[in-house]
Amino acid sequence: MQHRLFADELVAPERKAEALKELDIPWLRQPIDATLDALFAELDTLWRSFGRELRLGKLKHLEYDPVKKTLTWHRPKANRDEALQKGFYSKVTACDIADVFRFVDEQCCFLEAMTPLQPRYAKKIADKDSLMAVIIAQAMNHGNLKMAETGDIPYYVLEATHQQHLRLATLKAANDRISNFIAQLLIFPYYSFDLEVLYGSVDGQKFGASDPTLKARHSRKYFGKDRGLAAYSLLANHVPLQTELLGANQHESYWVFDICYNNTSDIVPTTITGDMHSMNKANFSILHWFGMKLAPRFTDLQAQSTPSRPYPAQDR
Repeated sequence: MQHRLFADELVAPERKAEALKELDIPWLRQPIDATLDALFAELDTLWRSFGRELRLGKLKHLEYDPVKKTLTWHRPKANRDEALQKGFYSKVTACDIADVFRFVDEQCCFLEAMTPLQPRYAKKIADKDSLMAVIIAQAMNHGNLKMAETGDIPYYVLEATHQQHLRLATLKAANDRISNFIAQLLIFPYYSFDLEVLYGSVDGQKFGASDPTLKARHSRKYFGKDRGLAAYSLLANHVPLQTELLGANQHESYWVFDICYNNTSDIVPTTITGDMHSMNKANFSILHWFGMKLAPRFTDLQAQSTPSRPYPAQDR
């Protein structure tokens, strides 16, 4: 199942014409040769512009060695003035996490998205304190029992609130309310390093699993002899937009388009970045079809800096 041919993931050839009509993608309305010629012409223009700026010394973060014919990338020097940072954070007062919850809820009413599972038979609407306590207990991995022992809310109230109000649909709806409110703030565009392009970043965070589940799989690289899973997330300007739980044995590149296409918030990134695990033979084309661009972060710049020869017409 994990080492099948890429063709096995595609629709049958006899269903290709029907599938293309259902997609309604403008990119597919013109011949493939014309599209590839336009992309090759654009690539040639970009390479010439890149070479011109490199020779003029405008790219300070890149250094070309004419003897070895290698291109080296240098990380720009960041401002590490600790005194300035301490001076800024010393002015920020400490705040209780419950007060942060109440402030955010006053601004975007995200707790109202936590609707009960059985609204017709629910005898009592969950109060906001119970909802906040359950969310904190689950987010901090404390559990409802420990939260009840350290707080003044009974365990049965927390457990009923958890069963009735916390599920995937309500969590996504509440997250969308917070994300959409942040997108309306005037400072939101300035979190990006390019005001003209909204970048989205995809990456997976590995978590070990003590109990055997369907998605908890073995991975010697991350868990040794144990098993775990990956929380694959899409972020834009420090805002988490979408998260999917993947098995540790699954390649993250299979889910790049899915996590971008299923984004339900008002924040829609146009350029998607990621590590080397975000690349495969199809993601560049698929994201291009749907109006997005894949711009991964290469670990070896030299291996990617040499332009490949154009494919002959018979190989396209």
